[in-house]
Amino acid sequence: MSGFSHSISGAVSSANEAVAEWVSTEARPCILRIAGVWNIRGTSGIPRVESLLRKIADGKDARIIFDCSGLARHDSSLAAFLLEFHHCCVARGAVVDFATLPPLIARLLALALVRSDGRSGSESEERARPEGSFFQRMGGWGISSVNSWTKAFDFLGQTVIAVWNLVRGRARTRLSECWLFIQACGVDALPIVSLISFLTGLILAYIGAVQMKQFGATQYVAGMVGLAMVREMGALMAGVILCGRTATAYAAQLGSMQVSEEISAFRVLGIPPMEYLVLPRIIALVCMMPLLTLYADLCGIFGGLVVVTSMDVTLEQYYTMTLRAINMTNFLSGLIKSVFFAMLIGWAGCFRGMVCGKSSQAVGDAATSAAVLGITLLVIADAVFAVLFDAINFF
Repeated sequence: MSGFSHSISGAVSSANEAVAEWVSTEARPCILRIAGVWNIRGTSGIPRVESLLRKIADGKDARIIFDCSGLARHDSSLAAFLLEFHHCCVARGAVVDFATLPPLIARLLALALVRSDGRSGSESEERARPEGSFFQRMGGWGISSVNSWTKAFDFLGQTVIAVWNLVRGRARTRLSECWLFIQACGVDALPIVSLISFLTGLILAYIGAVQMKQFGATQYVAGMVGLAMVREMGALMAGVILCGRTATAYAAQLGSMQVSEEISAFRVLGIPPMEYLVLPRIIALVCMMPLLTLYADLCGIFGGLVVVTSMDVTLEQYYTMTLRAINMTNFLSGLIKSVFFAMLIGWAGCFRGMVCGKSSQAVGDAATSAAVLGITLLVIADAVFAVLFDAINFF
């Protein structure tokens, strides 16, 4: 702290000029006096940060507070000066306390620090700290996991309440917006669903044909492809496509609204974001997912047809064997799963978007985690349905 032993004045002490000078540097904390008139038009009269911090490199772990008793008028030039002063002090290991500043300037600086890094100043300092021991990292991971689960269950409860309000006709939502989301997650997704489902059926047919050829029973490949597509692969592949396409879009949209404070504006206006933003997206997915599943089933069956008809199996035989293998129960199992898959996909995308941070990197992380969470939930739900349908002898 030898660098703080001398008082350095950044401006001529005049009632009409901006003043920034050290009052006390030997005591703890160090006091910087802010006085005079801070006017952005008089840029030449504003003190320079470098002149105040020439020897702060020797002042590690110093704490700096402000004496603003002599401050007359000020504008944004004072906030800009203090923001630069804060960054320079943090870089040199000193801590700046904004508590003694005028409330308006303190709030403006806090907002500027949050917007510059997407987090508060204290959070930035914690992020810059080196990692602790293995047990400290495990403890931090455990606390983070508990917080994530708490947010997930809280969001799930809010979603249930919003759906219940919609059923009672008390939800403040615009169902007309569902048509836009229906087009985005339904009609616009048809090309990629067609391609992936067709190739899935084609692959299943090739795999089955390799085994069936050994027994001269290639005609049974038709039933295998149809049954696999209707019961499992149609709903699952459509769900995976919507996870990568729609859930990520939902997360990015809502995350961008978090960054631009649009969701906060909804809350200020008394509009529930869950009912106005989340419900239309989930409803659109629930409406379109069963239709996309049926379409995926047909594309997969057609893909199997392309393979099987090249193996001395007629179109009539393929059609007959497919109808024998598929019944209404199989169709219902795929449709039931598709509805639940749609709820999970919509919930995952909206959840990650609504809990997104306030930076551009956080938006990208939200989109990535939405796809991962959605696919994980799909696989878990599909396994649960397989066990459940077997237990109740649904097939």
